[in-house]
Amino acid sequence: MNKIIFVTESNWKSMEKKFKADNGLGNIFWGMAAVMLLALFIYRFTQGEEVWSSLIYFSFTLVFMLSTTIREYAVTKLNFLEIRMVLKLFSKNRRIAIGDMVALKKVKKNQLRIDKVRGFEVLRLRESDIDALIAELKERNPRIIVAGENDEQQKP
Repeated sequence: MNKIIFVTESNWKSMEKKFKADNGLGNIFWGMAAVMLLALFIYRFTQGEEVWSSLIYFSFTLVFMLSTTIREYAVTKLNFLEIRMVLKLFSKNRRIAIGDMVALKKVKKNQLRIDKVRGFEVLRLRESDIDALIAELKERNPRIIVAGENDEQQKP
């Protein structure tokens, strides 16, 4: 007869492979802005001035910084490359179907360009995770062309 299999959340999470994101200088600049706003808040507080506007700016900076920071990239069991954010307030997790990917190319040491059927994506990963992600995507979809992989074989 038909059997129903229940997958718990812990089992489902163990079936996917995760790769850490490299957010680059964006987080450093947002962090510097947050520190400056915190210093402005402390200065106004010690001088006895109105601090509510500084507190609102500081809290919005922290929330915006956390909601635009990519935490990780995960290859799910359903053949999607999922882009996960730290805080899902302003943006939600995005999914890229692995079947829609046409080509992969390393742009820099920590950037991977994914050419899709419509458009492209540029992912910023840790330098140590980029080759593992390329291998995993190539394993899931063998039709993906990896730039620089077969260049010597195609030239006679």
